[in-house]
Amino acid sequence: MECKYKIEFEEGAAQESVTYILVSEFSLKPNVLKAEIDGDGSGKMLISLKGEEDDIVEGMEKLKSMGFKVTEFEGHITHDMDRCFSCGACVSVCPTRSIYHDKGTWIVKINTGTCIGCGSCLGACSVKAINLVI
Repeated sequence: MECKYKIEFEEGAAQESVTYILVSEFSLKPNVLKAEIDGDGSGKMLISLKGEEDDIVEGMEKLKSMGFKVTEFEGHITHDMDRCFSCGACVSVCPTRSIYHDKGTWIVKINTGTCIGCGSCLGACSVKAINLVI
């Protein structure tokens, strides 16, 4: 099973190794997709986890008990089809190829399941048809 989570933390919690805990205690395979740490030590990260469902649930409960705010991460990128004219600028900068042209219609499409929330597409879109919420 694979899931994405947004993990938010307060000042000082950045010193805890979230990935080490998930690997050593729950045998999960974490992949940090994006992380932001503010000047005060608080921040958030987007993480993808692979492993058994029970282990993922237990791992997320452990992080919650340590003071982390954990939420399942879905629907973080939106595409305003009324504004988009399928120019493809976003397609060319997407490192995971989550944004692509439909082969039949050449309309720009987004696969939210593979998007890592890097934000490269935001600057590429001249009409601001893509929005990213992390």
